[in-house]
Amino acid sequence: MTTIADVARHAGVSVATVSHVMNHTRHVEPETAERVRAAITALRYSPNSVARSLRRGETKTIGLLLPDNS
Repeated sequence: MTTIADVARHAGVSVATVSHVMNHTRHVEPETAERVRAAITALRYSPNSVARSLRRGETKTIGLLLPDNS
């Protein structure tokens, strides 16, 4: 499984820069952002939603309880 660190290494940037490109949180020079996007594509990077949920402490999951009317 490809990690964000693998993408950073491939693009020649820091993990923080990859994160900024992916989340649009800071300005990144267009050439650098394109290198990062190319690395994401080349390595077939896909964010791990389980890891993200653990890190953030939220799952984006809603529980639903319904009464049994039978």
